[in-house]
Amino acid sequence: MRLFAQDLTTDTLQHIAARGLSEAGGPKPLLLRVLVDLFVRRASHSDDEIQHFAEIAYTVLPGATAAEIDHAAMRLARHPSAPGELLDLLATRAREGALALLTHSRRLATRVLHDAAANGSPQIAQALAARNDLDPLTISLLIARPDPKVHLRLVQNHAAPISDHIGILVERAKDNADLARALCERLPRRAECWALFVQATRPSRLIMIGAAQHQLGFQETHASLILEATNQTALRRLQAAAQETYNTQAAFIETLTDVLPCAPETACELTQDAGGEPLVLVLRALGAEPQMVKDIAQSLQPDLTQGQLIWRQSLAASLPSRVAQELVACLTGARMSPHHQPLYDQDFAAAHPLAHKRPDSSSAQALTA
Repeated sequence: MRLFAQDLTTDTLQHIAARGLSEAGGPKPLLLRVLVDLFVRRASHSDDEIQHFAEIAYTVLPGATAAEIDHAAMRLARHPSAPGELLDLLATRAREGALALLTHSRRLATRVLHDAAANGSPQIAQALAARNDLDPLTISLLIARPDPKVHLRLVQNHAAPISDHIGILVERAKDNADLARALCERLPRRAECWALFVQATRPSRLIMIGAAQHQLGFQETHASLILEATNQTALRRLQAAAQETYNTQAAFIETLTDVLPCAPETACELTQDAGGEPLVLVLRALGAEPQMVKDIAQSLQPDLTQGQLIWRQSLAASLPSRVAQELVACLTGARMSPHHQPLYDQDFAAAHPLAHKRPDSSSAQALTA
């Protein structure tokens, strides 16, 4: 029969339309299935064919069974020429087919995505959270849902910009180990890493540091901070600023802003963070010795206890300079310079003769000892 011709033609569509509009013969449950199967045989269609296909589909859709509607939605979900308004209608009427559309189709209206994010089933919400084209409102609606699996899928989706919601996610991650690990694994590839690092607890910060160390190993890397002249010059300036008699913190923050370079607000957070890890990372990235890290920390925060100072010194001793450089570049948003090569970290190499070996998964745990 011509109805099943290899190429979809206007005559074929007219034939289906005639059957669909006919009052004779009662229900016509196969028409939508046949129509869609014919349409998807070709990857592209003319504008007239697409319009004609949509008009006939609207005509036969009211009499289609639920199985037919699911079939149509699943077949059209990946088709590049499928009419957007028809897909929107199918997304509201299909069952399993709606999941296929919301997972794969890039032609759905934004309002359909918003409605699915707010009111869809848990499976649909999880499928939405994995899309690479999420807009800010869809992300907000998904985060507002109580389902932790949706939050996990969203965080695991590295194409999703979650910076504006990082505080909420970090709070929820306190009771969800999988979510906490997924947040940490976004380091060092995402702009929200600094917000995450600042708000994280000490164990989470150490997981991030250990994860970066495990990912980078001790292999040669192209990354280095945009520093003036050499690391030693920058260190001397920071050390002098830390020894200022008056306004020690202000002098150090101003110098740090110039040295990295970074925004003054970031330099302030690096310096004043109560946990101390950000400052240790910066100083270690510049090649500071553990004792120097301890001395600068004491100058900037005279109220620190001896135990807190020893903790900072120990963290500096356990952290390779090259890994610290990568972390600081990510956290502060400093860009890499192709002209500046990081200095060979002789002290760390001497203290860690097996440093060329890739560290195992216990790196983060060792930092907590």
